[in-house]
Amino acid sequence: MAKTSKHKSTIHHKSKKQSSKKAVHTKKHSSNSLELNRLYGFYEIWRGTSYKLGGLSVSGVDCSGFIQNTFKSVYNLKIPRTTKEQMYFGKKISKYQLSTGDVVFFKTGYNTRHVGIYLEKNTFMHASTSKGVTISSLSNDYWKNKYYMSRRFVK
Repeated sequence: MAKTSKHKSTIHHKSKKQSSKKAVHTKKHSSNSLELNRLYGFYEIWRGTSYKLGGLSVSGVDCSGFIQNTFKSVYNLKIPRTTKEQMYFGKKISKYQLSTGDVVFFKTGYNTRHVGIYLEKNTFMHASTSKGVTISSLSNDYWKNKYYMSRRFVK
């Protein structure tokens, strides 16, 4: 088990679209159960919230807004607002490296992307256009076929 530390370090990287540096917080502790409890607790507050394009509140939220709110609340990390911007934030990882808190992206249309947060055991939480805020499985045929990429915002 990794040593526990209360200090956060910062990693800088340049996105393809921007030359400015973006800070990505990393956590030096590996308390997966604490992280999961915080994510599930946040989910319970938002569960069933209707999908609303551009929405940022429990009266309606879109997928990238839900991700932004989650990272602000659970990790105290400010991340970009849109899915397109979020796709260039953090560090790209493979699907096989996914761990709690990683971000999963899906290509749901020619120019349409969807985003969620990986939980555990091949599940992720997201704001679905049909079900609102929900938990889905990456093993589901729909999500398996639409999977696009993963990124790590918090280490």
